Amino acid sequence: MKRIISIETATSVCSVAIHENGICVALKEIQEPNAHSEKLTVLIESILAERNLHVDDCDAIALSKGPGSYTGLRIGTSVAKGLCYACSLPLITVDTLQALALSCKNAVNNDSEDNIYMPMIDARRMEVYTSQWDWKMQNIQDTNALVVTYEAKASFEPTKHYFLCGDGSEKCKETLESQNITFVPNITATAKTIGDSASELFEKKEFSDVAYFEPFYLKEFQATTPKKLL
Repeated sequence: MKRIISIETATSVCSVAIHENGICVALKEIQEPNAHSEKLTVLIESILAERNLHVDDCDAIALSKGPGSYTGLRIGTSVAKGLCYACSLPLITVDTLQALALSCKNAVNNDSEDNIYMPMIDARRMEVYTSQWDWKMQNIQDTNALVVTYEAKASFEPTKHYFLCGDGSEKCKETLESQNITFVPNITATAKTIGDSASELFEKKEFSDVAYFEPFYLKEFQATTPKKLL
């Protein structure tokens, strides 16, 4: 049996899943501000205990690689690497936006060649991290930092139907409202779709180098001064 532990920490959701032969058999997640460092290992221990498993009963560790929260990605990467080193397991890394797009596609459940899935992760102000995926889940626009303006709507093809999702899409509703744009609510980053994609990558033996892997931040981390010091 092929068993994979999947970890998602790229957004405000801290999520862990177990897949067996490509099927999600367990999922635990929590959405609390700044909870990843305290809750991630607890979730992993809990989900394994409920299945009466240990880490070395698994065949790989899968990780959401970004883009997303700098701190969240660092925490997820550190834990995933630690598990891989401790149990000599391969590391599988999955594009966070691809996993979000897959969740959106599953929610829409209406395949059409005209469908384009556009996941969005909130960056700052009116900026989002986004990419585009067609109905076959092929990447048709690379990950980019999009500044959401009324002018940005001109880049949407009128013959296509766009499905926008993720926490970044909420602030785009007024600006990008159009007949060929649908906002799909309640689509969050989750270890389930990380594991779904990771199961396919496992079969292809597409593993990341545990020693040299670094999360995909898209932008360099920018420190800010705490408000109480201003």
